[in-house]
Amino acid sequence: MPFIPLPLVIVAGGKSSRMGSDKALLPFGDFKTLTEYQLARLQPFFERLHVSTKTRDKFDFDASFIEDNTTYTEHSPLVALLSILEYVNKPVCILSVDTPFVTPEIFHALANNLKETTDAVIAVSPSSSHPLCAIYAPSMIAKIKHALQHHNHKMHHLLEQSKTHYVHFKEDAPFLNLNHPEDYAYAKERL
Repeated sequence: MPFIPLPLVIVAGGKSSRMGSDKALLPFGDFKTLTEYQLARLQPFFERLHVSTKTRDKFDFDASFIEDNTTYTEHSPLVALLSILEYVNKPVCILSVDTPFVTPEIFHALANNLKETTDAVIAVSPSSSHPLCAIYAPSMIAKIKHALQHHNHKMHHLLEQSKTHYVHFKEDAPFLNLNHPEDYAYAKERL
């Protein structure tokens, strides 16, 4: 698998309301947390790895953390994305912590579709698009700030207003999202 010369950020700051406990801190595989599992398996394939979170205080391990911009109090993927882009200031791969089967090959395909004029490259599977399995460019910063000023936190709206390229994949399975306890149980069985 070729190396991807971009940073990867694991987004681990969501509310996890449907799961009933913080997904980022759930044990997974041989790891104490799902976040550590994601970092360990993906680290060899990217330039650098970071973890995006509201606050690093909930984690008891060392990593490169990107905390949400405190100007915004909302729980919003857009706040996380803005904070990430301001921190790295270059195109960046984004992956939600609760998608443990997304492969480096998927990001390689996304990176192959990144052009200088592209704001975002988004993975799409038969059932859905995946804006938290994507690559975003710093050109999104002004658009995100505008959306937040207008209290619009919808990712799809932002992507419609941007130069977005969608990369289609044939299967849903790699994009399994651990939203509910039964998803988590199923994912542990698949390991």
